[in-house]
Amino acid sequence: MQEKESKKTYYKFVIAFIVLNVLATYIVTTEALNRYIIAFDYTTMGVINSLIGNIAFLLLVFFLITLVVKKPKSRMFVMLSLTFALNTSLFAINVYNRYYGTSFTFKALSIFRNPSEGFGFTIIYEAIRELVTYYRVILFLPFVVLAIMYFKSKKKGIKELEIKKPTIKLALSKFLLVSSLVVINLGVFGTTIQGKEIIESAKPTYATQNLGLYNYLVLDLMGFDYDTVEVNEENVKDILDRYNKNKDEYTNIIDGKKYSKNVKLSDVENINGQLIDNLNPEDSINGILKDYNLVLVHLETFNHFLLEMPKVNKYLYNLKALLEESYVFNNFHTNVGLGTSFDAELAVLTGLLPNGTSTLSWDFDKTIPEKNFDFQSVPKMFNELGYKTNSFHGNSEQFYNRIEAHPNLFGFNKFNGRDTILKDLGYEDSLEGLLDLKEKYGHDAGMWISDRATFKYFNDKINYEYEMNEKFMSFVITMLPHTPFYYDPYYPNPLETDLYDQEFIKSIDIVTLKYLNYMKYYNEMFKYMFEDVNGYGTDYEYSEDNLYKRKKIAYVFYGDHGSALKANDINTLFNNELSSLEIRQKLLQTMSFIYVPGENTVTKEIDGHTITYREGLLKGEQNLVRGQTDLYRTIVDLFGLPIKDSDYLFGVHGMSTEPTYSIDNKTLDIVTDEFFGTVRNSNSYIIFNNITLEEIERIKLAIIKLKKNSDIAMNNNMYKSFK
Repeated sequence: MQEKESKKTYYKFVIAFIVLNVLATYIVTTEALNRYIIAFDYTTMGVINSLIGNIAFLLLVFFLITLVVKKPKSRMFVMLSLTFALNTSLFAINVYNRYYGTSFTFKALSIFRNPSEGFGFTIIYEAIRELVTYYRVILFLPFVVLAIMYFKSKKKGIKELEIKKPTIKLALSKFLLVSSLVVINLGVFGTTIQGKEIIESAKPTYATQNLGLYNYLVLDLMGFDYDTVEVNEENVKDILDRYNKNKDEYTNIIDGKKYSKNVKLSDVENINGQLIDNLNPEDSINGILKDYNLVLVHLETFNHFLLEMPKVNKYLYNLKALLEESYVFNNFHTNVGLGTSFDAELAVLTGLLPNGTSTLSWDFDKTIPEKNFDFQSVPKMFNELGYKTNSFHGNSEQFYNRIEAHPNLFGFNKFNGRDTILKDLGYEDSLEGLLDLKEKYGHDAGMWISDRATFKYFNDKINYEYEMNEKFMSFVITMLPHTPFYYDPYYPNPLETDLYDQEFIKSIDIVTLKYLNYMKYYNEMFKYMFEDVNGYGTDYEYSEDNLYKRKKIAYVFYGDHGSALKANDINTLFNNELSSLEIRQKLLQTMSFIYVPGENTVTKEIDGHTITYREGLLKGEQNLVRGQTDLYRTIVDLFGLPIKDSDYLFGVHGMSTEPTYSIDNKTLDIVTDEFFGTVRNSNSYIIFNNITLEEIERIKLAIIKLKKNSDIAMNNNMYKSFK
């Protein structure tokens, strides 16, 4: 009787091991339980097949345990330990979903080559905190249940239970069972992908949803690719040529109308300023910034919704005053993929779409021909015109491999990262230098150089170039605020903020509060560029003598990506009036503007503050959708850069009335002036204007075709051979 009861307890444990670990996968792979992913359309066949795949994996694991471990009690302990490992893996995958917005693939491991230097601990802390705040502890429910069953089993006599060694016939039948399930799983999956156009970056999501998470991870680790494409370079080139806008005439995929790479003033609306006052409607605006120096500013983690909320934007008075003197893109969206910040650089500096599956900075290797990527870029074209091209960033030079990518991939003359800046400032010891700069600029930025110090260094550099009458194109990348928003010099303890009332503070997550606190610091950045700042915060005093007196310099600002704040908090910021799709769009919308200062100064009263800037020579606004690849085209056109006929322009001119789209290369969300949706499913849309579902599908298919072939060309270094 005791043996029968013990066997019953043992097999209940085995069944629980399989069932609970199968169910746990759905917490990660379904949108209803994981708000950080965007799923494909769910189908009955897909759900059942993923169930078969996960069961096959767990049965295989169980059968292997029975072969290696003889004692039932020991088997139970091994299953319990493996459950903890599986649950931890699911939690890690969920954290990955949280920060990268897409499903995990082993190809993406290159992103972890970036040196964390303290940053990694902040991510780990926030991830552990989400165990409670986002109920991710539920992922460990299988382990908890099995642990209870395991310790209760001590009273059931499991330790003394003996199970006969399986016969060859039984072992063979187990092998055939698992093999049959795997064959069925792969066969059914094969039928689901027939006729489907799945972009490379979406393949992990589709596979985990329709193949089974465990099966997919095993196959992915083995290098299995379920949708290999035979690469035909001529076909890829032919398709990309159809989308190329570097032509005297081309057809726009949104409205089907003809446009030209030469944009006339009559093609532009809502623009004014001294730079275009003397132009006739039929005059081209291409080249209006010819012979100007360019300062390109990459803004870390800036969402446009910060400017939409009065309780937040009142702390951005410097930016608001600056925007009044600029040409502003009000509907600007990110095009980043897995490489986040670096992908933004790639899109703006080359006009090409990031592949969404890896970080090109780490894929790049100038010593390997197929990885020595070669395509046109903004700094390369400025180099041709005799400009000095430099980039600046306060992080480690190994971060995103910029020490290699900036000079050898993009073509900058020099990359000035943390190590170079510290040496130039006379610090032989990096730690000593960071401590000294922390004291000098009143900002502990961890292992990074504060933007206060980086901008001072940067401004000294371009002031010298300006005084030496040298032409320059400079690219500066801001460091903070960086997810998850530590190192705020004003509010190291975010709850001590004096920017927001307690009711508001209690209504949002601590990470969101830290981000919103950073607006005081962010506001300073928009003074660093144009004034020799003599203090920070309450120590700052304005003096017109401190305004930089620079002529013929144009500043182009762009936000790299969104803040990845929790959806519930975004909704709270907008009085809980947003749908899930509207929240997604808010998180993709960043900002961009062009400021061309003149000699005269203008003084404004903004939110109780007196702000003085140089008067802008180019003003206006663009309310149509624009993205980072469009900004590349805009820079090429306005500065009259020497782009070759064999080069590609996939974006539209930012100031023109030509319609376009912006695609997020991780989630594959698409933003147009007519609709917002994703290529991943067919029934999630926000329709802004009068457009039919048939038209939406037509536009989506056109974008998918471009995106798939763009990825092939990028990954196989085809742009080099296209020249």
